[in-house]
Formats: sequence, C-alpha cells, structure tokens
Amino acid sequence: MRLKNLQNVHARGKESPVNAFYLSLSDLMTLLCVFFAVLVGMSRIDVGSFEKMKSSVTGSSKGTLVELAKDLEKVSAGQKGVSVHLGEDGVHLDFETAALFDTGSAALRAGSLEPMSGLLKRILATKYSIDVEGHTDDVPLYRKEKMHDGDEIETNWTLSGRRASSVVNWLVAFGYGESRLRIIGYGSTRGKVDVGPLSGAKLEAARSENRRVSMLIR
Repeated sequence: MRLKNLQNVHARGKESPVNAFYLSLSDLMTLLCVFFAVLVGMSRIDVGSFEKMKSSVTGSSKGTLVELAKDLEKVSAGQKGVSVHLGEDGVHLDFETAALFDTGSAALRAGSLEPMSGLLKRILATKYSIDVEGHTDDVPLYRKEKMHDGDEIETNWTLSGRRASSVVNWLVAFGYGESRLRIIGYGSTRGKVDVGPLSGAKLEAARSENRRVSMLIR
C-alpha cells in the first residue's frame, strides 16, 4: 500500500510532454492577450497626449505637436486676436471672430488673415490634418436671409459652419491641400468660458472669447 502511494506521488511529480505543451500554449495566449490589451489602450490615447508622452520618453520634441505648439506660441507672441495651446487632441489655434468677421457675417474681412501668414506657413509645412471649427456665443440667432435660390434660415449652427467654410476656402487658396482640411460648425455648444454665472461686462467679455474660429491640428 505504501509502495503504491509512493508510485502515485512520483507519477504526479513527473510532467508529461502533453501537459508541458498546454502550459506553454497557455503562457503564449496570456502574453498575446496582454499585447492586444496594450494595443487597444494605445489606440485610445489622443494624439496630443501620445506626443507629450513620446517627447518625455525620448527627451526630444522634434517633429511632434509639442514642438509645433512651441513654435506657434513664439510666432504668435504679441499678436492680438489669436491664441495657441496644446490639448489632449492636438494643437488648438484660436482666432477671435471679431478680428475676421463683421457681426453676424460669414464673409472674411479683406486681409484679415494676412497677419497670421507666419503661423499658417508653419502649419502648412507639416503633414498634420486640420479641423477648422466655427464657434458662436450663446445669444440666439434666427433670421432669414435672401439667397440667390430663395430664402435661407440662419442660426448659430449655420453661421459657425459658414465661417469655418470661409476660413477653409482661404487656406486652400493659401496652399493647403483640401484632403487635410475638415469643416465643423459647433454653434454655441463648445464655449471656452461658462457664461452661466456671469453678467454685465464680464458676460460680454466671455461671449467675445467664445466667438472664435479654431484650427485643430492633429
């Protein structure tokens, strides 16, 4: 009886080739699952966040959005009506609409983007895609405009899209490839400043800041 038990213990201690194969396969599948989990996690990282991380790991920001944002900040220093910041989704270049358009208009003022040519040439030299976003303030807009083919309803949505379209047309004439550009009209849905608690001069200043056309370089 004791001899039989010893034989059983010895048998359990010896690992068969089949069991060794399944253990190796199990390890491989675990590694593959971890690898694909890392890939999925990386795919959810916004380009701005990824390039910040890349710069910190490599110690160099050359050829990244981090470098582009720094260059644009230098070029735009002292210019009124324009601001630059690097967000998680890319570089944001914001133009105040007061510098580009008359109130309620989507027609670019003549020469209004010429002072920005240094900024725009720097972006043109990259291969990044660009979203041109129109933003209005929260003041309701609802009017009819006479168009060549009939009346057209104008709202904050349509005004923001038409302003973004005007800037895109200017960029194409400036030399930007059409495939790099996308037009987006956000209306008043993405204000930079929450106007809810504000009133008087502070409210007007916040609304002025919210009225903008943005270039998101990504």
